[in-house]
Amino acid sequence: MATEDALTTAPATARWWNVRSRWRGLRERLTPRMAAVLVLWRVEVRIGLPLALLLVATMGRWPAAITMGAVTAGFSAASLFLLDGQEMMKELRGWMEKRRFVRRYLLPIADRPDRTGTALRTGAIPFSIMFMSPFIRGVTYNLFQMRRIPAYGLSVGGSIPHSLFWTGIVLGSAWGAAIKPALQWLWRAVIVPGADLAWDSGVMPVLELL
Repeated sequence: MATEDALTTAPATARWWNVRSRWRGLRERLTPRMAAVLVLWRVEVRIGLPLALLLVATMGRWPAAITMGAVTAGFSAASLFLLDGQEMMKELRGWMEKRRFVRRYLLPIADRPDRTGTALRTGAIPFSIMFMSPFIRGVTYNLFQMRRIPAYGLSVGGSIPHSLFWTGIVLGSAWGAAIKPALQWLWRAVIVPGADLAWDSGVMPVLELL
């Protein structure tokens, strides 16, 4: 019985220590620039949607889209600059090269020197611009070892069409068709009657006593 328990707990213990050792190694390799880009990524994730919604509500969809594109372009440039030359990115690529899916489907896009590889990379560019955030684009271009000038041009310049679609078309349409009417209904049906009730039943009696 003890032998069976040892056999069942040993793999779990080994996995736990493996995770701890990897985490310790990650912390040892975390340079100030990597820490800065991770903080920037979390800021991007936290403020992206609320800021875009605020801009659409106050400026209109197309001025908001241009403004949000400028903001995300700044995030893109900062992410690429901070990720450039980081040893952790090289180690991440080495780890990914050991994964079968990456070797079979992703590395051919990045590494094939023939016309097929060029066509695959060209076809992947619109996807990376329209469906990746600035940080994820920076990581992807870095892992695919894209040259610096094309990487900056595509990631920073691609922020404008990305924002025109997601902020101008998608979020702008959602604001006009659903979000704004819902907020207006909430104001008229819930907030204003609730405030009137609180005033009449809570504040006015106190004022009358005074």
